[in-house]
Amino acid sequence: MLISVWEGSEARPEVERFRELWGIDATILLDETGDYARQLGIRGVPTNVLVDADGIVRDVGLVRLDDLHAAVDRLIADG
Repeated sequence: MLISVWEGSEARPEVERFRELWGIDATILLDETGDYARQLGIRGVPTNVLVDADGIVRDVGLVRLDDLHAAVDRLIADG
């Protein structure tokens, strides 16, 4: 699952355009207020934050696409 931190109007259409552009086939939640991002200590976007099924933050940052893919693969493998 993905969470988009969105500031401004028309968050859902913008997220859908992003999903189509990048071929993302996953649930994307909206953090329109930024509350969740603040709880995680995220100060700038875009920032990739990987959270496991138990709600534990496993990785923050991961700017390079190959690093992000590797971290996601590890997270999935760990179940």
